[in-house]
Amino acid sequence: MMITSITTHDTINDDAPEIKVLEIGGPQIETEQKRRRRRRRRRTHSKITSSETESNCACDDSTCATVSLSSDDSSTATPQKQQQHQHQHQQRRKNNQRKTKKQQQKQNNDNENIEDVVSLEEQSRYLAMDCEMVGVGRGGKRSSVARVTLVDWDGRIVYDEFVRQEQEVTDYRTFVSGITPLDVEDATLTLEECRQHVKTMIAGDKILVGHALKNDMRGLGLTHHWMATRDTAKYEPFMQTRFDDNILWPRKLKHLAFEKLQREIQREGEPHSAYEDAAAAMDLYRTVRRKWEKVMDYKIKKTKEFENTTK
Repeated sequence: MMITSITTHDTINDDAPEIKVLEIGGPQIETEQKRRRRRRRRRTHSKITSSETESNCACDDSTCATVSLSSDDSSTATPQKQQQHQHQHQQRRKNNQRKTKKQQQKQNNDNENIEDVVSLEEQSRYLAMDCEMVGVGRGGKRSSVARVTLVDWDGRIVYDEFVRQEQEVTDYRTFVSGITPLDVEDATLTLEECRQHVKTMIAGDKILVGHALKNDMRGLGLTHHWMATRDTAKYEPFMQTRFDDNILWPRKLKHLAFEKLQREIQREGEPHSAYEDAAAAMDLYRTVRRKWEKVMDYKIKKTKEFENTTK
């Protein structure tokens, strides 16, 4: 602040007092503005600080209230509620274990279903066969071979012949076998000739694949060593227990093909196809060949050891 003294001398009154005039300069105005701004900032800052403090207090109060409520709930929890919580926890644990087990089983099945690499020489050893029957005799109860089909490793037909019937056919079983009177009338191959053809084809080290081969081999009057036979009806992982005695029973080929191959055969209202059945049996074997052959190697080894000890 700048003070300027101004002295006036009047002729009337010499004793006039000295008048001090207050000069307000530019610097003083700026200082006052700064003070006002400073006070304004202080008030604003104090308001913000007070609001934050109140909110923190509110949060602390709610937190404390929540903690107190939870502590009260835990302290006042009844044994029945605790048992319910334990039961729910155990149930979740069982569900997780069941889910993990299913995933492991699915992975194992996928690994088993992966076909191993088989050389062409090894593939040539495999043949799959299926026979279709007609009924002869009274009521058509006795079965007679009317068609024989063999396919190779890749499902290609290598033999497919109709057999001439020596006896009168009393039941063609067309709804199942697909055999019609025209098929039998046009057939020229005798059962004996067909038998010799099949016998020659499966001789040596050939491995015969099929489903319920016992019936087909009986109809042809042939035998094949069990070591070289792969019957999908007797393969234990393909079988099921029908009663409570845990005895394994064979499953139908159509069910196995649908479940394992996602293939529909022997459709309702349509006759069976010897080719489809033989190809399905071969493909079923191929999906489990690695595991099946390990079992066969073990059985063959044990059989030979037993034979050597009994000599």
